[in-house]
Amino acid sequence: MKIHGRVTDSRRESGFTLIEVLISMAILGVGLLSIAVAQLTAIKVSSRSKNLQQAMFLAREQMDDLEALPLNSPVLLNAATTDDPGNPLHATEDPDDQTTFNRSVTVTPNNPSAGLAQITVTVVWNAPQGGTRQVQLSSVKRMN
Repeated sequence: MKIHGRVTDSRRESGFTLIEVLISMAILGVGLLSIAVAQLTAIKVSSRSKNLQQAMFLAREQMDDLEALPLNSPVLLNAATTDDPGNPLHATEDPDDQTTFNRSVTVTPNNPSAGLAQITVTVVWNAPQGGTRQVQLSSVKRMN
């Protein structure tokens, strides 16, 4: 075939074959799928991290209040595990976040030695992926 004074071979035209296009589409699809999976994993990790941070804040808040108690406080002299009267607690004002936390305090007087009280604050919450998670903070305070 002759076009404008040049002879061309129809088999030598530039472009991509159908198989090359299909292979490149498959490679692109695998790449996009792996990016989507990585994004979902990042969202899950972020949610887990946010809940852990909120639980640590609630535990630290309670521990600060207990460490500020005066010596000979009745709370430190009697062994007890007490649930927070505000349970279940919501750590955020976000209406979409349905995570609730339950906080409890365990006081063990004369542990690890006489005149000292071991204080343990436990915060428990239900994980969105299922199961429960918890954080615990422990401290020792002089009783008298």
